[in-house]
Amino acid sequence: MDIDQNSSAWTTTAACLAVVLFLYLVRPRSSSWGHPPLPPGPPGQFLLGHLRVIPKERTAETYAEWAKKYKSDVIYVNSLGQPIVVLNSVDAAKDLLDRRGANYCDRPRFTLFEVMGWGKTLTFLPFGPRWQMHRKLLQTTFSNTNVRQWYQLQVTEARKSVHSIIKDPDNWEVSMKRFAVAIVLKVSYGVDVRDDNDPYVKIADDAMYATGNGGAPANSIVDVFPPARHLPNWLARDWSLKFAREWGWAIQKLHNVPFAVAQDEVARGKENPSFAHTLLETYNSNAKKGLNNEWSLDDIKGAAGAIFIAGADTTWATIVVFVLNMVLHPEIQQKAQALIDRVVGQERLPTLSDRPSLQYIDHIVQEVYRWSPLAPLGIPHKSLENDVYNGMFIPKGSIIFANSRAMTQDERIYRDPKSFNPDRYKPPSAGGHGEPLPLGQFGFGRRVCVGRFLADNSVWIAAATMLATLNVGKKVGRDGQVIEPEVVFTNGGTW
Repeated sequence: MDIDQNSSAWTTTAACLAVVLFLYLVRPRSSSWGHPPLPPGPPGQFLLGHLRVIPKERTAETYAEWAKKYKSDVIYVNSLGQPIVVLNSVDAAKDLLDRRGANYCDRPRFTLFEVMGWGKTLTFLPFGPRWQMHRKLLQTTFSNTNVRQWYQLQVTEARKSVHSIIKDPDNWEVSMKRFAVAIVLKVSYGVDVRDDNDPYVKIADDAMYATGNGGAPANSIVDVFPPARHLPNWLARDWSLKFAREWGWAIQKLHNVPFAVAQDEVARGKENPSFAHTLLETYNSNAKKGLNNEWSLDDIKGAAGAIFIAGADTTWATIVVFVLNMVLHPEIQQKAQALIDRVVGQERLPTLSDRPSLQYIDHIVQEVYRWSPLAPLGIPHKSLENDVYNGMFIPKGSIIFANSRAMTQDERIYRDPKSFNPDRYKPPSAGGHGEPLPLGQFGFGRRVCVGRFLADNSVWIAAATMLATLNVGKKVGRDGQVIEPEVVFTNGGTW
């Protein structure tokens, strides 16, 4: 009896899914009939398109290889009928995402990240009034001028982290993660992170793990086929959906715990300048006066969450790549240290006001961005209307990826792109190659990271402070053998 019931349930469920899938695949889409040809790409399959062709690993590298193979910076694929356009050069990205930004400011639906709890965060919001309101709030706070108010915080946290590393060098990664977390939580919620063992480090670490290991944005089955989010765990075959459900608590905790602290402090009248405090004070003041608020409490949570997602994981991971390259290239480290000694001296440590005089440190940071972009495909855009670019048709509703891996490894732009060479940015008259600074690490167009100035300052002061105080080298094991460094990147949304 049980076997018959289970069989019947499976049959009914399978039939329902088949009907829903059929309706989804045949739903009206923008047609390319009567338009110029689509961008080139590999051959697809009937109905499935390129679903089986798009690789789960080395996706950005594969797109770059296809760009060379088909002799086009713009590549087209589709997954179950969803048009996907990949931009593999800076020129293509700037032409479409910057110069035609009004048509490419939308986002596809990130169903997986909605399940996880990021649905009301600027990074993932679709184009519309809420996105415009969030972006306006954040742009005002994090302009290149306004972020200067956090200079001293960044300098202080960098020095605290170096002090922790000197005391416990084996846990240097934890110390630098605390550095990144301390800055974004102080700026967004006014929270003070005391040391490497602070509970907020654990909260942030869990959220970073959940976000970075659930799969690439807009690349899971539930992103392609949103109704699948409602499948029960016993039927869901997508590991990403199960992961998002299992780790959603981490994102909720990140949103709720520091927000509750900020709410309590504002209610008690405690002065503690932060993004959340400022908005909460305005919200409470308007409520007392009987005025309508432009934003809700959920909007404040979502906007503050965007600061974290933009500045914590990416800052920490960038510093890890910096340290890796200082280990691999001691001659670059020594050159940078000599410059700091000459410009700053040995009586004090560098500050952000020294940045204009330490251009080589700037070039090291830029080379870190170029050498290994942390989110090679970034967060995808979505086209609002049909478009034509260089004789190629881009359908309305296309998912648009800017392939920063292809851009930063472009042999037409960068000589020996796989090598780590900060001098490549110096003009030829100064012994360099005169190559352009990399673009794309913070996105393009109207979706460019609003926290990019804060994040860039954090990376720079961390690098400068470490160079001024530490000698970074390869670790020696208990057997006396040198341990070669290894770094592994996930496919998740590190942006």
